[in-house]
Amino acid sequence: HPSANNTQQSTTTKTSNMASDSEDDIPLRNLTKKKKKSAGTPVRPVKVPSSASPAKKRKREGAASASPTKKSKAKSGTSSNGDGAKKKALKELDKAERLQFAMQAFLWWNAKNPPEGHQWVTMEHTGVSFPEPYEAHGVKMLYDGSEISLTPAEEEVATFFAGMDPDGMHLGNPDTAKIFIKNFFADFRQVLGKGHKIKDFKKCDFEPIRNHLKEQKMIKKAISEKERQANKEDRNQSTLKYGFAIVDGHLEKVGNYNMEPPGTFRGRGAHPKMGKLKSRVFPEQVSLNLSECAPIPICEIPGHSWGDVRHDPRGQWLATWKENINNQSKYMQLAAQSSFKGKSDRSKYSKAAMLCEKIVEIRKAYKKDLKSANKETRQLATATWVIDRLALRVGGEKDTDEEADTVGCCSLRVEHFHFDPNEEGGDNKEIELEFLGKDSMLFKQTIDFGSDLYNNDKGMGTQVYMNLKKFSSKKEPSQEVFDAINPTMLNNHLKQFMDGLSAKVFRTYNASKTLQDELRKTEQSTTWESLSAAQKVVEYNNANREVAILC
Repeated sequence: HPSANNTQQSTTTKTSNMASDSEDDIPLRNLTKKKKKSAGTPVRPVKVPSSASPAKKRKREGAASASPTKKSKAKSGTSSNGDGAKKKALKELDKAERLQFAMQAFLWWNAKNPPEGHQWVTMEHTGVSFPEPYEAHGVKMLYDGSEISLTPAEEEVATFFAGMDPDGMHLGNPDTAKIFIKNFFADFRQVLGKGHKIKDFKKCDFEPIRNHLKEQKMIKKAISEKERQANKEDRNQSTLKYGFAIVDGHLEKVGNYNMEPPGTFRGRGAHPKMGKLKSRVFPEQVSLNLSECAPIPICEIPGHSWGDVRHDPRGQWLATWKENINNQSKYMQLAAQSSFKGKSDRSKYSKAAMLCEKIVEIRKAYKKDLKSANKETRQLATATWVIDRLALRVGGEKDTDEEADTVGCCSLRVEHFHFDPNEEGGDNKEIELEFLGKDSMLFKQTIDFGSDLYNNDKGMGTQVYMNLKKFSSKKEPSQEVFDAINPTMLNNHLKQFMDGLSAKVFRTYNASKTLQDELRKTEQSTTWESLSAAQKVVEYNNANREVAILC
């Protein structure tokens, strides 16, 4: 085709011209060699460095930068190994642990707050994890020296008692053992039913079951590392399934997602109901709380369903039920490191910080009222002094048939005060205070109200001693010392000085102030700068110990 031939001819001419033009830039001797070589040998393409591929170029540059000196090689190797170690350390964490780190990225104090009066806008979780059904072991207890057959339900209750340590705090103490055994056997008899052979606890011998439990415990301790790892995997799977909730679009850790199994109620101290049987809780007794848009968790126990599903954004709880011992509500909530707890703590310490500005005024007011002619006013002032200076809880009335006999400031009785405990006589102003506080913790302390500690800077310790002695005179040991006031009256009195002020705020304030003062002493010492991080932790723990002594 004419046009095609013309095009081919034109292209050939153009290529020839381009070749001749490029030869003008080549030195003559090179051009001569090139022409001689082209006569019999094919011409190899000329390698131009600037036209190398980017990948090969980077590879050559990397090799060049790594090779100049041994020092740079070592430096490069160290960096690489360090990154590898970090990656390896991350890989060693399991999924639950990695999630724990991921949750730390959420800064709840910078997040948008929910509407007024609401704790959340959206909340989703997977409900409660229930314990496995009881599996009978078939080991028989003895009654009056003979083996006795029990049903699985009866055997379970007998196993509860066999699992108790005979020398422990409940059965090892004659006072608590009497209460525990009485309550346990009464409930055991109800499970056994009328007409059962077991009628006298003294003829019961739980030792065969106790020995079986000890053997099982030893077997569990002797499991292989592979079995131990498998058990850990099972726990991690349970944590991943139940241990997290999604609140307002971010991940939160759930605190107590495992339903408490049945057993014997132990309580604290000499609780009047210790030894009673805690019933197994079923899904029908549980109410869930989640947002309307969230899917309802599947109930994992066949043949059962949740008792109720609520959508109450005013509550922080995820699930609730009632236990059978004290008929009190129990809750499944988020963990202590959650945003809910963080906000609560921030509010608590903010009130304590506000008290810093009011404490001088409050102390001046109650010191003045310590000498009031009005009995109620004087008791309010004395109770406030005791709460402020001795860090006692406010206390309240309790039914000792239902709860342990624990007391606080307003419920102190004459029997808790021992004036002049060492019988020194004269001008002695010592009082030994002895009572069970919160969680049945024993408070036993001898306080010298006449010492400089309580009287310097118009501390009024001597006046408080006189008031306490007067409030206790002509009363029976079982009568209350502060008989003209109660916790509600005291807290209402405190709110006159500051909005939201209560006896609890005093404890937070005094604990925080003590910690701050103790840390400041250490920081101002000449050795502070030279202390290592570990030594500073020790000093912090020492300061915290002083707070524990106070509170």
